[in-house]
Amino acid sequence: MHPRKIICFLFLLTVSLGFFSCSSTRHVPEGEYLLRKYKIKTEDKNIEKREIKKYIRQKPNRRFLGMSFPLFMYNLSNPDKDKGVSKWLQKTGEAPVVWDPYLMKESAQQIKNYLEKQGYYDARVRDSAIYNNQKVTVQYNLDVQKPYRVSSVQYRVKDSLLEPYLYPDTARLPVDEGDIFSVELLQQERNMIESILRNHGFYRFSKDYVNYLADTSARRNEVDLTVEVNPFPVRQGENDILTTSHKRYQIDSVYIFPNYNPREAIADREQYVASLDTITRRDLKFVYRGSPGIDLDVIARSNYLEPGEWYSQEETDKTYQHLNSLRLFQIINIKFNEQEAPGDSLVGHLNCHIYLRKFKLQSFTIEMEGTNSSGNIGGAGNLVYTHKSIFGGAEQFQSKFTGAFEILDQEKFSRLDNTLRLGADVSIDFPEFLMPFLRKEKFVREFDPKTTLSAMYNYQERPDYTRTLANLTFGYRWNSRKHLTHYVNPIELNVLRLPFLSDNFKRNLEEIYLKSSYDDHFLSVTSYSMIFNNQDVQKSRDFQYFRLNAEVAGNILTAFSNLSNQEKVGDHYEIFGIRYAQFFKLDFDFRHYQILGENERFVYRLFLGGGFPYGNSSALPFVKQYFSGGANSLRAWNVRALGPGSYTPREDFRGYPNLTGDVKLEVNWEYRFKMFWLLEGAFFLDAGNIWSINPGDDRVGAQFNPDDFISEIALGTGFGLRFDLSFSVLRLDMGLKLKDPSYPEGRRWFPGNRPLDAENISWNIAIGYPF
Repeated sequence: MHPRKIICFLFLLTVSLGFFSCSSTRHVPEGEYLLRKYKIKTEDKNIEKREIKKYIRQKPNRRFLGMSFPLFMYNLSNPDKDKGVSKWLQKTGEAPVVWDPYLMKESAQQIKNYLEKQGYYDARVRDSAIYNNQKVTVQYNLDVQKPYRVSSVQYRVKDSLLEPYLYPDTARLPVDEGDIFSVELLQQERNMIESILRNHGFYRFSKDYVNYLADTSARRNEVDLTVEVNPFPVRQGENDILTTSHKRYQIDSVYIFPNYNPREAIADREQYVASLDTITRRDLKFVYRGSPGIDLDVIARSNYLEPGEWYSQEETDKTYQHLNSLRLFQIINIKFNEQEAPGDSLVGHLNCHIYLRKFKLQSFTIEMEGTNSSGNIGGAGNLVYTHKSIFGGAEQFQSKFTGAFEILDQEKFSRLDNTLRLGADVSIDFPEFLMPFLRKEKFVREFDPKTTLSAMYNYQERPDYTRTLANLTFGYRWNSRKHLTHYVNPIELNVLRLPFLSDNFKRNLEEIYLKSSYDDHFLSVTSYSMIFNNQDVQKSRDFQYFRLNAEVAGNILTAFSNLSNQEKVGDHYEIFGIRYAQFFKLDFDFRHYQILGENERFVYRLFLGGGFPYGNSSALPFVKQYFSGGANSLRAWNVRALGPGSYTPREDFRGYPNLTGDVKLEVNWEYRFKMFWLLEGAFFLDAGNIWSINPGDDRVGAQFNPDDFISEIALGTGFGLRFDLSFSVLRLDMGLKLKDPSYPEGRRWFPGNRPLDAENISWNIAIGYPF
């Protein structure tokens, strides 16, 4: 960029900032003040200011880059006009937050209440306002002493019927000696006591029967805590309340309505129920009319509520979760009705009713999209057919037909339809573990497994080559814990063929080691993946995502070739006349999401992976190699435009998809924040590269070297806009190359070595967040 342009830009920016500063109070009434910001001051490092912010009753206008653009947009409007541009600016922007002294006092009180709930019972909160022209800054000073801590814990269960179920579990209850005496901790204790007893049959027990006695007289800032579990109250007459033991409830019958119609039930419930038939399957009573529309055994496997068993909240929740995992029902409602029993009986009886209403089973979807890959513009369309229970057992079937085109760089290629891609794939998910020697019933109940069978065919035609790929996959997935999911594909077969290679492409491949990557290949792969994700959509807190993936290919075929004394074709074995690949590949992807506030967060990502060809392969197949750059990678580079290492392709070979490698390292950092209207912003910093580890690779600079690979780490930064459309997020990222390892040492960094031009800036349009 020319220095004169930079000076003009800085001048305009300075003028804009000055204008914004002067006009921010334009719509603040005379005699009142704009709330500029608030500060929280405390010397106690254990107090999280992020939590304190939740109790501030009045917050200033949203800001980013030091300015409140939503307020700026609102101030551009004419408040006397309620239509046209002014109305849009008012709706899109944000009215000025006029300081309210009452809300400041309320905030101080709310903060004090919060601190007391956290055990700081001697806390004081002082609020003050600092005036500057027609603006005010509010400051909250938190003066806290040492928090109160639990010095001893005793349990007093006043209902003898509860004692054998509660006392053995007191050791795993959350309150312990030395803990801060906080309301949150006590609430966790009450919830856990309720959970323990409800899981042992005490259907009507709730945390309201648990109370605390706190004695602070013995020592300062210490509490002798007594946890009381009270019996069940019974009203006697008008004013007297007696107590009795809590009843333990047993399930008598389970009624399942597999095709419940709420509209008919509301219109005339007696007539609707009378029109239904009841059959008994596995001690469960299925109530329906005509055909249930699903294999009843599938529902039975997802049900954990058995006649004759004691009531359990845990089993009820599992029934909800497993029925929901079938992805077949839009309504799942479980209700319990208490049955009459003798007044003095300590055993109650329940009938369970499970109401199910299915989604529409079949659907067609047409998807259209535009694409931009490495600056090549294109388009794609998908026709998708879905059936949620194709064989009547909640088997999820999907077929998709795809057509796409891409217009490549016309300076290199002359045809308009440079790239054509056609494809079809089908998949079916079975809600069980299809394995003959495994006890399926027990496994389904414990791990909620799925079995997937899929097939795919893809045809791609480019000016430089034509490629076909056929795939057949058989695999399993199951949940071993709340946040942990496993995927195992014992069989994945791929047939990769390249029936056409242009003479120019062949000539260039002859000079690089990647030639064997473009041979016809047969892949027999066994893979395992593990995904951990502890995100809780109901709570705004930090969470992590971790994915581990491992693949091995060709070992079984090699063993078979050796045992059968099969002769090699040249230096390799073949099957069906095609060379098969043999390799091992391992990679992991870790992400940490740090919640800073209601509208902002940091996201950190680390990706590390490597693939190692051996035996029957001299190089990884092209479809299994790593590449870098693009909308979900290093955004300052286009897709497949970075690396490997410091390798720089010849000018006449640029644009060919040969920038791939065996090892990949990426580190990403992103700061996301709300701007205004539907618009979100993000600053990002990306680092990483790919490398080759095969000694036969003759691409200069492509080899991974432990001693100097750090110098070949590419670095890019940029800014992004995200349009949150509620059903999806449309993303636009602009990336700037800060360090480009393809340049010679001493010329890799920007600024100082390269101009700010199109070669160093990349634009990415995508759907959804990058990670």
